[in-house]
Amino acid sequence: MTNAGRKVAVIGSFRRFYTEVLEAIAAFSAAGLAVTSPAGAALTQGGAFVRFASDRADWSNSQVQTAALAKIFEAEIAFVVAPGGYVGRSTCYEIGRLYQARRPVIFSAAPDDLPVAVPPAHVMAASDLARRLATGEIFSWVHNGSDEFDALEQALTGPDMFR
Repeated sequence: MTNAGRKVAVIGSFRRFYTEVLEAIAAFSAAGLAVTSPAGAALTQGGAFVRFASDRADWSNSQVQTAALAKIFEAEIAFVVAPGGYVGRSTCYEIGRLYQARRPVIFSAAPDDLPVAVPPAHVMAASDLARRLATGEIFSWVHNGSDEFDALEQALTGPDMFR
């Protein structure tokens, strides 16, 4: 199996960790994965909301976010760059939307500012995720523990999550 035609979105705190975001993009691209978001364009300076040079200047922050979500949802999987466990507010919103839509989300590090259960199997380096996708290695997308909270997570995500 190859990564030809497979798509991944990279999300995270672009303002704090753009170097790491670019490294993840490079790892996915080197493995033959298409990266739907971000395009890797230069970040613009200033403002409370991250924008790229390619973003339309006449768009509001919410319009930029909607356009970004559309690109994120073009991917079959999202990879969260979360050095030290930091995710950030906008990324928390994007993760919530992805979970709501039952889309797979993998983290570079377990988040410490997001109150959701993240199974250890959902934490790995971008290069490891690219390799696993390329080889067709199957791993569990759902919580497989047996306590009451795992049962609640399983009910929220459902047995068909992340197919």
